[in-house]
Amino acid sequence: MEAPYDYQLAVADYYWEGRPAVDPNVWVPGVPLEMTVAPTASQSGLVDGSPGRPQLKLIEEESIDHHYAVEVFKQAAQSLQEERDKMETKIHMFPPSMGDLAAKYAFPKVVAIGPYHHGRTPALRQMESTKHVAAWHFINDSGRLVEEVYGAVCAVADEARSHYDEDKVRAFGDDDFNPMMFYDGCFLLQFLLHWVDEAVDPLLKDAFSSNCTSISYDIALLENQLPWVVVQELMRFMPTPPDLVRFTTDWKATMQPTVPLVDNSPLAWDDSYTPLHLLELLRYYIVGSTTETPAEPDLHKNAEKISISVSAMELAEIGIEITATKPTADLKEMGVNDKPLLTGELLLAPLSLDDANASFLVNMAVLELCTTPDFSVEVEEKSAVCSYLCLLGMVTDSEEDVQQLRKKGILLGGAGLSNKDALELLNRVENRLRPGTHYMRTMVLIENYRKKRPRRIKFHKFHYNYRKAIILTLSGIAGLASFLGALKSLNSSKS
Repeated sequence: MEAPYDYQLAVADYYWEGRPAVDPNVWVPGVPLEMTVAPTASQSGLVDGSPGRPQLKLIEEESIDHHYAVEVFKQAAQSLQEERDKMETKIHMFPPSMGDLAAKYAFPKVVAIGPYHHGRTPALRQMESTKHVAAWHFINDSGRLVEEVYGAVCAVADEARSHYDEDKVRAFGDDDFNPMMFYDGCFLLQFLLHWVDEAVDPLLKDAFSSNCTSISYDIALLENQLPWVVVQELMRFMPTPPDLVRFTTDWKATMQPTVPLVDNSPLAWDDSYTPLHLLELLRYYIVGSTTETPAEPDLHKNAEKISISVSAMELAEIGIEITATKPTADLKEMGVNDKPLLTGELLLAPLSLDDANASFLVNMAVLELCTTPDFSVEVEEKSAVCSYLCLLGMVTDSEEDVQQLRKKGILLGGAGLSNKDALELLNRVENRLRPGTHYMRTMVLIENYRKKRPRRIKFHKFHYNYRKAIILTLSGIAGLASFLGALKSLNSSKS
């Protein structure tokens, strides 16, 4: 049957390996093919030259050039591979799969860092004057000429530009982009000094203090990042750079359920690690890192299938209690603790879940999604936040489940997030994330737990489901025994 003349067959959807998602055998002559790659010079006449998005013109069957078409497909695959290779060095935007979460957790409130949200709202534009003040004091403190400091930023501006989405920075010429990098870098470093209680100008201190919560929220957004190459270049001019060890230690403490009254023990710092931007730096130390990948647990020999999700009620029925790890635990510290003689434990790191930390968790998880296409071939830390949020979402089906997590010391705090809000957040996030390696390991361990103690689980499930009836029955028996004992005593006294 002849294909309709206006039928559109998209062939730009490629797998990461570079293979076309559509079998070339189904390409029908006479069907227009939409491509986003430039043709060779010899075939330029076949291409619609619309700016930014060239398309292959309609090709009639008798004029099909097989070799040219193959070359176009090859170029598309190469282009996609180049994009894949840049995944870990790109400052990403929220993917469409995150849906309405982007509206809540992607946009800055008071300060735009980088080009993605530059000047987007009046509130963001208002902070630009504060950036100029920060730059003035940065230059003053450095004791260097403006030309020298600004020139150093310009020297790395091309590299910085390469980390952003090309379509989003195309509108910014060097005369716009380079000053943006300079002002944003000075502002960010002055704010970090303020965070760790280093002296900053009183005027800046007032501006930072009055907006500290909102600025902290904004600088941890995925779409609001500054390439670390700019930060490093500017730090060379600072007499006293901000203490990043203390900054990350204090930031991690804000996510924990208790706040120490004395200074925290500093995190173990990895001098060999260079982040792409601030959010990546924070995620690296809050998740916790390791150079070794634990051996994958073997699925029990009697297991015929494995559940990809288990509710809090199912866990309770089989005797696995949801338990908080130590208050200072890294997010990666999750899994199942199988006690041979007692019930098991699903271990999760405790968390102070307020609105700011919810945003931070979501942005760290989206960073993992955007930079790691296949969690299964990477170390577990690459997907730890996704695993943590998926496990929290798995065991929260109702507001009562959220309340139980609070009682168990896993979800504490809650400023700005009621049980209803927390439930909605965790369910929405769980539905949009890819389960990470920790999550899948935990599912295997839960299945192994089921298979290793089937009789004990049956007994525990019976006790769990009928405990109220059992308690009432035992209470009734005890009451009856008490009554019979009293009756016997009464009869004895009469005789």
